[in-house]
Amino acid sequence: MRTIVFITPPGVVSAALKQAAEDAFPWTMIEEVAHVDQAIRIFPSTVSLLLVHPDFIADVERCASDLFRYHPMAMTAVLDNELHAERELAIRLVTSTLVRSVFPVQVRHDISLSILGLLLQGIEYFPRALLGAAIEKPAEVLPSVSEPEEVQPVPPHLRVLTKREMQVLEMVQRGLQNKSIANDLNLSGHTVKIHLHNIISKLGARNRTEAAAIYRNVAPGNAVH
Repeated sequence: MRTIVFITPPGVVSAALKQAAEDAFPWTMIEEVAHVDQAIRIFPSTVSLLLVHPDFIADVERCASDLFRYHPMAMTAVLDNELHAERELAIRLVTSTLVRSVFPVQVRHDISLSILGLLLQGIEYFPRALLGAAIEKPAEVLPSVSEPEEVQPVPPHLRVLTKREMQVLEMVQRGLQNKSIANDLNLSGHTVKIHLHNIISKLGARNRTEAAAIYRNVAPGNAVH
């Protein structure tokens, strides 16, 4: 089982949408909390998604280290509440290193569920209207968009992995053991094991050796910095 956590004021996400999500993805369970601090805890199953109301973005950024200590495999997405109508917020989201996607809640359920399926696979989603609102600003306000680290092409087969998972996998294919990986990335050994389990599962590999072979075959330059 995997958990999807909504961090949002009560009533923003309809009960019908939450039920539809659980029906469409029976291997997930929905949790809803009214404050960011309530998400900083262990849930019954691994948290795959943190879906955050726009009003709580600052709080999530403030608590990011604590959140991801508990939920190292979670993608963070913001609930789309006409975000493209607020240009400054659109720019903030598109350039954020924390927010990786947007989840629309004011569209038909079949559309929302299709996008939710992408997010559960680790695939990022930003609506065109939101991107358009962001790029209306002069280019100099968007320096992070052009950083090489963010635009470096990643083969489709590896796009299901998070940036941290790519770092761990790159070190695995170099022959490093869990203890060395943990020391180099300033992680606990347990967290490294969680990342490896997630990597193997996402790539459909049988073990770390096979996952490393997949990386060597498709990764650009065989290096992630």
